[in-house]
Amino acid sequence: MAQSVPASTPVVDNWDPHTYGTTVAPFVSKLTTRVISLLDLQPDDTLLDIGCGDGALTSTLSPLCAHITGIDSSAWMISACPPSSNTEYIVSSALSLPTLPLPSYTKLFSNAALHWILLTTPAQRTAFFARAFAALQPGGTFVAECGAHGNMAEVHAAIIAALVHRGVNPAMARGGTPWGFGTEAEYSALLEGAGFTIELVETELRQTELTSCEGGGVGGWVRLFADEMLKCLPEGERDGAVEEVEKVLEGVGRREDGGMWVNYVRLRFVARRPVV
Repeated sequence: MAQSVPASTPVVDNWDPHTYGTTVAPFVSKLTTRVISLLDLQPDDTLLDIGCGDGALTSTLSPLCAHITGIDSSAWMISACPPSSNTEYIVSSALSLPTLPLPSYTKLFSNAALHWILLTTPAQRTAFFARAFAALQPGGTFVAECGAHGNMAEVHAAIIAALVHRGVNPAMARGGTPWGFGTEAEYSALLEGAGFTIELVETELRQTELTSCEGGGVGGWVRLFADEMLKCLPEGERDGAVEEVEKVLEGVGRREDGGMWVNYVRLRFVARRPVV
């Protein structure tokens, strides 16, 4: 059984919670008004937060319900989660839901995580939604927001181009992509295949301003989120590739006020486990 990791435990992985939550992507837990309204938490709800990260959003949800279990595959992120009397954090891959001490939750929730979790085989994607269905009480809902097809396409294309310019085979450059940005049709098929009744599926272009602090911006985004793509280059060439991406995107995302904006495309769904 996976265990919670105390905040003092030093764990090393790519998901540095300070870099993620303060330097590169503090907006991830803040731009959630729509998905939280869809979640519609009630005082007696028990919630499973899938891919909870550093717990920044989880901690804002905890006063709204009876109990939350947050899971994330990054022990380093879990170590940074703020404690709460009604919240338990567990280090676990979301693809291993059966190994968790699962009660029947009234609601499942995921924000900005499924596009990482579901970059796997079709069989594992199918199994994930089947396990999610089994974790819910009859009548319970699964509410999520994640990257949709076309999310950050300009950044993605610039990264691939920078790799190709340094001699990486285009297929290899594409093959290192660490995200799976699905369509409404793909998510609908997976949810319905698991037995869910879909109440809502929507896609939104949500242009988002990146941070401007040292270590943030486009460069910080690429170094954190596209780390796996950069690994196909010798270490000494990676900074040059990141700098190329930054320069290419200047003419695409820089606004008159100096802000750098990128095209986040978000997919949201609300799916219910039928009562019978």
